[in-house]
Amino acid sequence: MTLSTFFNPKAIAIIGASTNIKAINGKPLHYLKKYGYTGDVYPINPKYQEINGTKCYPDLDSTPDPVDLVLIAVNYRLVLPMLEQCAAKEVPFVTIFSSGFAEASEEGKVFQEQVAEFAKTHGIRICGPNCQGSVNLHQNVAAAFSAALDPMPFKKGGVGFVTQSGALGYSIFNLAQENQVGFSYIVSTGNEMDLSSLDYMEYMLDDANTNMIFAYLEGLNDGKRFIQLAKKALKLAKPIAVLKVGKSEVGMRAATSHTAALTGLDQVFDSCASQFGVIRVNSIEEFIDVANVMKGIPKIPHGNRLAVVSISGGGVICADAAAECGLEIVELIDDTVNIITENIPPFGSPTNPVDITAQAINTADGFSNVVKAVLNDPHVDGVVVVITNIVGEPGKRMAEDLVALRNKTKKPIIAAWTAGKQLMKEQFAILDQVGFPWFHSPAKAVQVLAKAFHYGTLRQTYLNQQLTSPRSSNTYDSIPDAAAKILNNSDTGALSERESKNLLSVFGIPSGSEVVATTRSEAIKIAKQVGYPLAMKIDSPDILHKTEAKAIRLNIFNEAEMVRAYEEIIENAKAYDPNAKLNGILIQEMIPEGIEVIIGVKNDPQFGPVVLFGLGGIFVEILKDVSLRMAPIDQDEAVSMIKEVRGYRLLTGARGNKEADIDALANTLVKISQMAIALEGRLQELDLNPVIVLPKGQGAKVADALAILQ
Repeated sequence: MTLSTFFNPKAIAIIGASTNIKAINGKPLHYLKKYGYTGDVYPINPKYQEINGTKCYPDLDSTPDPVDLVLIAVNYRLVLPMLEQCAAKEVPFVTIFSSGFAEASEEGKVFQEQVAEFAKTHGIRICGPNCQGSVNLHQNVAAAFSAALDPMPFKKGGVGFVTQSGALGYSIFNLAQENQVGFSYIVSTGNEMDLSSLDYMEYMLDDANTNMIFAYLEGLNDGKRFIQLAKKALKLAKPIAVLKVGKSEVGMRAATSHTAALTGLDQVFDSCASQFGVIRVNSIEEFIDVANVMKGIPKIPHGNRLAVVSISGGGVICADAAAECGLEIVELIDDTVNIITENIPPFGSPTNPVDITAQAINTADGFSNVVKAVLNDPHVDGVVVVITNIVGEPGKRMAEDLVALRNKTKKPIIAAWTAGKQLMKEQFAILDQVGFPWFHSPAKAVQVLAKAFHYGTLRQTYLNQQLTSPRSSNTYDSIPDAAAKILNNSDTGALSERESKNLLSVFGIPSGSEVVATTRSEAIKIAKQVGYPLAMKIDSPDILHKTEAKAIRLNIFNEAEMVRAYEEIIENAKAYDPNAKLNGILIQEMIPEGIEVIIGVKNDPQFGPVVLFGLGGIFVEILKDVSLRMAPIDQDEAVSMIKEVRGYRLLTGARGNKEADIDALANTLVKISQMAIALEGRLQELDLNPVIVLPKGQGAKVADALAILQ
């Protein structure tokens, strides 16, 4: 059954209802009546004949048929018997307020599993337990008990709010309501015994009253489904903003490879959000700010060209913030500059950031003419207007002008009014009445507008890609036979370097010329074939970190060095791990000098295969300068991934380096991502470190590889 019945029930029963409107079990009836719920409400409690003027029933079976939603507000030990009544009544949806389940103890966890199994068997969908309920603001269905519902009236709007914390979530709701954010729904998900955050988000995406979704998330149970919802949201132009907590590394497992060490839970989520247009906010205040901007601009913008119009200051603050946010303070065209010059005093500045000076208050149309000209400039994607202490009628006129201009443009326009609410009460009231976004801080205005710009630009890019070259979810219908043979022949959780590179070659990923030697005499012959200088390494699935084992030698220039290295590597490998399986010595060509990078894959339990890229050396070891993407990716996404790392300029020829073969590197990333999808479920981690990116036109080769299987 669709969640429409959950959010729009025609009849609600409250098991454990109380006459005390300050108690958890007394508030739902109070709020339903207070906000004018038009459906039937059935309080259930054998102690009462009626509660606050509403007939009370001894049990659920005594209520008229049917009941769409039951709210359970009793001790957790009584929940299962109450669910039995719901099953007999064929109730489709139940919200369990009660706590004491998996969040409380092992006993509670076991009991929660029993309740979940009963509900599943009888087709009952559960919200909670340990939650504060839900509200459908447009239909006045306040099926919740939070004190955040005390203020009246609801500010209705287009934000659907899903929160995994009841108390904090409803507190955020209260703050946002006071800051002019209108909501369509709020739902506290609790322990998510059955219905998950993603279920509610999917419903809200399809809901006509919702044009933006906000989620407070402490965890995510299905990353792949989250990605699908994010893609759907992009198509529907319904932004998803997420306040995701849990950024620390506490509880993360010890990493076998660099890739695992650099792809923690938060890094993966952050990359997913960036890749699929989820607006990640870092605070409650930022959510409120983003919500106000997204609802207050004419349409979702795209681009990054910003213009600033200020009255005696603030322009430089905006310019600095723009640089930090990746926005360009664009040069205005001559016609725009001429119009501005005609409307400002000689000591003003007609170039961006535009300073019209405080003299703007002396003319009726000067301010409006300047802002209008800037909005009409074809180089400008959006405008921030900085206003200081312009009080009285001039200030009111400016507020009215801003509203009028916003209504005549499709470009975003935001005010940064650097004055107190008491001083500017009338001016701010004009803006608030129509939902015009404004901030006290010029920097914050730019920062929040930047989030809207980045979202809109990513959305436009995503839509263009879908039209021109829809991404294949997998270029391989199944695991290639050659790859399956390599995987099936492995009797350990890891492949040796040679086996790993053989696996790479199946997917067209090149490495240097190399052969495994099992005897010293064989090594002498192979070395002559490969040619000096060469590299020598132990080839073993049990020795994953050859440097630690002192089982690697580089830059071997002659036979004498090679023979000595052979003996030392064998001896060191046996000393490091006497039980290790030794396939032999891998004799490799020394790949010519280039830029060292790391490429990796991690099969994340929630999001699936994640591709990692970073520059080698200090950039990855100390700075952790890497970029991540969910697989698969195309060439454009791969190039974007490469450009994202701070050390990117080294690949372009900085510091005397030759320009690297970035196209070949991007192609390697694409092939790695396709391999990751093809081997999903078999490949746990892949660590290519280093990959040598040769000068432009010469390609990229994998120098060392480690594949870890599931």
